[in-house]
Amino acid sequence: SALSQLPVSQEIPNWLKQFSVFVKRDVLSKLSNSQYMAINLLLTPVLALFIAYFVKYYDVVGGKTSEYSFYYNSNIPVFFFMSIVVALFVGLIVSAEEIFKDRKILKREKYLRLSRSGYLSSKVFVLFSLSAIQTISFMVTGHILLEIPFSEMSSWWILFSCSCFANMLGLNISSAFNSAVTIYILIPMLVIPQLLLSGVVIQFDKVNPHVTSPNGIPLVGETMASRWAFEAYMVSQFKDNPFEEQFYELDKKEAQAEYKRIYYLPALESKLAFVLNHRGQWRDNRDGNEVKSSLNLLRNEIQNELQLIGEDKFPDVNKLMVGKFDSAVYKSTTRFLSVLKEYYTLRSNQAIRDKENLILSQTKTPEEMRAFGEKKLKYQNESVKQLVENSSDPVRIIEWEGKLIQKIYPIYFDDHRPSNQFDFTGSFYIPQKYFLGVKWDTFYFNIVIIWAMTVFLYVTLYFEWIRKVVVMIENRLKYGSKD
Repeated sequence: SALSQLPVSQEIPNWLKQFSVFVKRDVLSKLSNSQYMAINLLLTPVLALFIAYFVKYYDVVGGKTSEYSFYYNSNIPVFFFMSIVVALFVGLIVSAEEIFKDRKILKREKYLRLSRSGYLSSKVFVLFSLSAIQTISFMVTGHILLEIPFSEMSSWWILFSCSCFANMLGLNISSAFNSAVTIYILIPMLVIPQLLLSGVVIQFDKVNPHVTSPNGIPLVGETMASRWAFEAYMVSQFKDNPFEEQFYELDKKEAQAEYKRIYYLPALESKLAFVLNHRGQWRDNRDGNEVKSSLNLLRNEIQNELQLIGEDKFPDVNKLMVGKFDSAVYKSTTRFLSVLKEYYTLRSNQAIRDKENLILSQTKTPEEMRAFGEKKLKYQNESVKQLVENSSDPVRIIEWEGKLIQKIYPIYFDDHRPSNQFDFTGSFYIPQKYFLGVKWDTFYFNIVIIWAMTVFLYVTLYFEWIRKVVVMIENRLKYGSKD
């Protein structure tokens, strides 16, 4: 194009000039449409008012109305999820016709060789600005009505990121299709997977086993912005609120010790008892031998434990295999598991004492006790706590592919061992993600993932990949039918 032939010193100012012209034209066009402005500015606060009003739950006992409390509102996770749905839906509908309605203008300006990146960037800038206003108005309205504390801006970042992702998705379909009817038919088809595979409507370990497993999140779920947003919402609300953040490390220490003591070690003892009761298979090295599988599980799990407490604590770990296992190894393994259980009992008791001492230091006077209770009711939510701890699920631990998988307390689980430096997969609600050999806080990592998907959608928009695929399919259907 003519623009590409300009010197760099002239190209950049020319791009900025075109960008500013496109932005000005787009903004003036929107401001001149009073109905468009009224609907887009009132839509999100009205939706927030509607949703928050109906999810503002509190008990009414014997006709006596008790006071509302953020802590006891069991619908707070529902509000968080609906907030994400609104951000995605509104972000889609405000952007779905942006390029489509400019088709005639773009056709007339085609021969002027204007900057495509300037035009697209102007669209992105205007839509992102509108999304910022819409998500702020939604958050403020909903948080005020539900008394959700404004202690941090994490909730706005989540909603804004989702809305920007939806903006880019809407611009892509606006660029790819030639019919407004087709565009608006596609919107529910794009939103429904975000709902279904968010980890809320259906738990990831309850999805069709052909696409998932009891361990981790299915690949198709990893491509959903709603999944990353809701996890970031829940983890940050529980872990980073001003009340829980002072106790989180102690709660984690207690929860990890409790899991090992009550669920994990008894599962290993059960496997060891099974091996003992099938002495006839101690030398059977054939595949399918249950004793062999049990010994492999015991060896792998104990090796993982030794990485945490010291590899010299149990030298017989490599004898937990067919051909080497005998009564002496059984006794030493039994002693080791018993000592390990005592170790985790001590850790749990120490964490409980430390937390009690910390609470006592903050509640020495009646005024301090009242302030402590008010802080808990203001910043923490009971339903969020139950959800991220997965305490309502009767399944606490499962065996899968030769491993014991922890199902309870995912919010305290930070012992995930990635298969490689790029493996960031893990259970839902884990507090940290591993990537490039570094631990990343779940909130920041998830936000970066949503923006990475948003940037990818800008690339697909710039190069019109989706439109090219649509045209290719149309040509095949058109000319292929003639053949």
